Amino acid sequence: MPANKVRFAICGTTYTISTTDSEEYVLSLAEKLDGDMNQMMAASRTASVATAAIITALGYLDELKKSTTGADNMRAQIRDYLEDAAKAKLAAEEAHREVERLRREISYLKDAATAPAPAPAAEPEKKEEPAEEPEPEAPETDEPEVKAEEPVKETAARAPRSRSHARNPQDAFVLPD
Repeated sequence: MPANKVRFAICGTTYTISTTDSEEYVLSLAEKLDGDMNQMMAASRTASVATAAIITALGYLDELKKSTTGADNMRAQIRDYLEDAAKAKLAAEEAHREVERLRREISYLKDAATAPAPAPAAEPEKKEEPAEEPEPEAPETDEPEVKAEEPVKETAARAPRSRSHARNPQDAFVLPD
């Protein structure tokens, strides 16, 4: 971009500068500076043009420093917000995937619950057990007779239990299977 020569006046003195900025922009800056310096000299009748320029420059530097610090703070906050937003987006995506997984699981469970139950497996035919023959009578002795109870037929649902029926541990016996 070609350099522009811009003429402006501050506190009655004319200046010419060469700049790549637009003439309107430079004239707006010069107008603000001229107004601030004239205001400074009007507030203090003993202030010279140089003193007004220095105090105005210090005011501008203060504004610049505070603006730069504020902008840096805003950038840091925006960076933090962007990081938080990215984390929230990842968490939302993960939650969405979990919701979809749970929906599929619910659908599967509903389908399984409404599906007809499979036909029960055919039970094996029961064989008739032969009639029990009476036990031969034992010869009489002085010892008391201990009768064994019939063993209980075990089913798949019931675990085997001890078959000892003696009242005293020394008299205990177990029937064979």
